[in-house]
Amino acid sequence: MHFRDVEKRQTISRLEMAAYLRAPAAPLVVRGAMQGWPAMKHWSLDFFAEHFADFPVMAHAPQFPGLAICSVKTTLGNYVDYLRNPGKGRIKGEWLKGDPATLLKSGLSLYAGNFNPAHPKYGDRDFLFRYVPALPDFIECWRSLLDPGFNRACEWLQSHHFVYLSVAGGVTPLHDDFWDTHAFLAQISGRKEAFLFSPDRMPVLYDEQTGNVRAMMDDPKFADVEGWRATLMPGDMLILPSRWLHYVETIETSITYSADWIDATNWRSYVASATEALAGETGSPS
Repeated sequence: MHFRDVEKRQTISRLEMAAYLRAPAAPLVVRGAMQGWPAMKHWSLDFFAEHFADFPVMAHAPQFPGLAICSVKTTLGNYVDYLRNPGKGRIKGEWLKGDPATLLKSGLSLYAGNFNPAHPKYGDRDFLFRYVPALPDFIECWRSLLDPGFNRACEWLQSHHFVYLSVAGGVTPLHDDFWDTHAFLAQISGRKEAFLFSPDRMPVLYDEQTGNVRAMMDDPKFADVEGWRATLMPGDMLILPSRWLHYVETIETSITYSADWIDATNWRSYVASATEALAGETGSPS
């Protein structure tokens, strides 16, 4: 594998972003995107432990349940307690897979990837958006054009806003985001490293079932694969166009805000994917 650096800009307008997503897009880091966000000043592990202690989460190592060697059903308060001292491998909750010894031997850390403070049942949408915008001003989102009932059902079934709390050793395996959405990772604190690949690399890279890009780098069969690479510092926002594959490692204790959106470029595929997903559900929002 070989990598090029992701382009970095200090600012971007809504028109420029729309044009960027219409073109054969590539990842982009906007460095001034979070200027003035209250989250940059107020968010910390203690902040989330105080305000969302009872929020139910699943923590995995690595992040996705299908690839995890360890999985724990717990609460955000317990997860934050673990993050404060991950070296012990201890966390209050129900171990569904693995145990502390397995976790410590792996060198990974538990990662709760399903924390959505805007969740209609467990979260507090109004409170969250005092600290971050649902989407930055330079992003045009078409979700408001969806039928309101369909939109609510989509939000209930699949979170569109996440906060990721993680420590060194946290890994998000290679994947592309749900329902062909665009997404961003807004780095509030700490550092992460992201490796990204264009959608046309999907057939080759998905042959590697672990999603472990570090292992792929040493595999000769991926020698000709080109990717993009970015180190995210506080204040950096990584833009992930629809269907772009990405793998992310936490370098040091991090807080990251992420959201997904649709526009003219992915409206049809989002609606089709969401409709199919909703058809498979028997329950309804309440």
